[in-house]
This record gives sequence, C-alpha cells and structure tokens, in this order.
Amino acid sequence: MSRDVRVTFFQVKSDGEKRERIIRLVEEYFEKKEPLLIHLPHQKALEYVDLLLWRSPSDSFLPHLIKDEPCKDFIVLTTSEKNPNGARSILNLCQAPVDNQNLSFIKIYELDDLASTHKNHSARERYKAYKSAGCAIITI
Repeated sequence: MSRDVRVTFFQVKSDGEKRERIIRLVEEYFEKKEPLLIHLPHQKALEYVDLLLWRSPSDSFLPHLIKDEPCKDFIVLTTSEKNPNGARSILNLCQAPVDNQNLSFIKIYELDDLASTHKNHSARERYKAYKSAGCAIITI
C-alpha cells in the first residue's frame, strides 16, 4: 500500500450511528454509480448488513448483492478475500485491516467504534497497520 490509498476512519458512538454511516456510504456510492465492496467478518454480520440495506432508507431499499464471484453490481457484500465487483473502494467491517496486496483499492473505509473498548482497540491496531503501510489517513 502507499500514499495512493486513502483510508477514512468514521468515528461512531453507537449502533445507530454505525447503521447510519453504513447506509449513507452505500447511498453515496449507489447514487454515483460507483462500485463499493463491503467486507464482513462472518455470515451473521453479512445477514445483518444485508437486512439493513433491504430495510433502509425506510421508504425504499438499497440494491445490493451478496457475491463471491465476478459481477457488475455496484454494491456487493462478501465475507471472502475476493473483490467480485472490481471495486476501487471498500468498507471494511472486519477486525483485521484490508490486505490490499492484489486488490487495488484506492479508498478504504473503516468504523472506529468509540462505544466499545475492544472495537476501539481493534480500530487503533488497523490505523497503525495502514499508517505503517504508508496510506493517507483521515479521521471523521
């Protein structure tokens, strides 16, 4: 990784803020018609975010797919280490930093959960990993 990769840490203080941040980011990418990959740690998290996007916003839903194989969809959820929609942007909802060796992401989004000491510690570890890899880091 390098300075060409921008990592944005969104500070969130509650589950509600986390859900809002995920929905806002997905809406932004969907409206721009740009691919976004959402990387999740396990099946239960994948099902949770899948349901969240089908129910939000309340008057509609956010079209997306769960995929591990190549596709052309804008919003894709996965638990695999693949980049099925060839996205250049990823929302990482896993404990480990994104391994960007062969995936060529230029924008990485992370949640810094200030409500949980464990999750906040995990975010700090990811921050250090990205910093040592030479990424440009923004905290919002």
